Amino acid sequence: MTLLLDNDDVRAVLRMDACIDALETAFRDYARGRAVNRPRSHTYTDLGGGRHYLLKTMDGSLATAGVHALRLTSDLTYENGRRREKLPAAPGGRYVGLVLLFDVATLVPLAIVHDGELQRMRVGATSALAARHLARRGARVAGIVGTGWQAAAQVAGLREVFELEEIRVYAPTEEKLERFAREHAGTAVGSAREAIAGADVVALATNAYEPVLDARWLEPGQHVGSLQGHELDEATLERADLVVVRSREEATFHFAPGHAPRAAAERKRLDRVSPTRVVELGEVVTRAAGRGSDDDITLFTGGGTGASSGLGIQFAAVAHVVYEAARAAGRGRELPTEWFTQREKT
Repeated sequence: MTLLLDNDDVRAVLRMDACIDALETAFRDYARGRAVNRPRSHTYTDLGGGRHYLLKTMDGSLATAGVHALRLTSDLTYENGRRREKLPAAPGGRYVGLVLLFDVATLVPLAIVHDGELQRMRVGATSALAARHLARRGARVAGIVGTGWQAAAQVAGLREVFELEEIRVYAPTEEKLERFAREHAGTAVGSAREAIAGADVVALATNAYEPVLDARWLEPGQHVGSLQGHELDEATLERADLVVVRSREEATFHFAPGHAPRAAAERKRLDRVSPTRVVELGEVVTRAAGRGSDDDITLFTGGGTGASSGLGIQFAAVAHVVYEAARAAGRGRELPTEWFTQREKT
């Protein structure tokens, strides 16, 4: 049987600690040549008025786990000049995103998983994994910029790997800021600079198209995690003593001539950064690279910085954890595997 798992199933079985552990194994295997990854691909169709249809795919294989995953999203994006939004254009005001998990031995799909909660946990856990290896020992203070859906997972991940004594949070919308601070036992502050000042770990979790920090605010020894390149200023890339990416392979962007969205046209370029300062997360996890001193500023970057963002191997790792936990818990809807196989040669 093939399991169909929705976001409620994922929420019921996926723990942050298990997610972090699975991703650590995946990045270690990737660094050692035991995993295969295809960079993320974006195909945009310009619909006018700042709207684009976007089909996004990535896939990856983990030989040690015996699984391969394909993640795909069918999105409608809207750019208003300051930020990009995904619009719930599917019937019922919904989104479309799936992870297909395959068994490499029998070829069949083990699971089809809604990707919303899995994606959020993957991002938070990956940031936490990077912070665990890159932040100074004894990190106790976190500064969070952003209060959206992804920001909550950033806090959850950081709490998993550090014994945080203080979380300072900033966002421009006061109502959202106050609510987020209450829900996550944080302190609302009046500016991004105030959130960052004195923090051991800084987490940027916004969809802004303009930088939300200034490199001059950063202090020796801080670790910065960023979800997407537009929220970073160029000076932070230049100032960081170590820039860590998921993979050096850049995502690909496809669109009709003259119809590039800002997400593709205004990507920052890591080729401007000294190559000796850019390493992959797998190198950090295997201790082939890392913080040189307590005064180093380290940066873990997201998409839009000239390197890959989400990796297929990440979805393979987390979807495998979800599948095994869901089977053990009796979660999900069973679909006949025969529906997905055929006698005819493809």
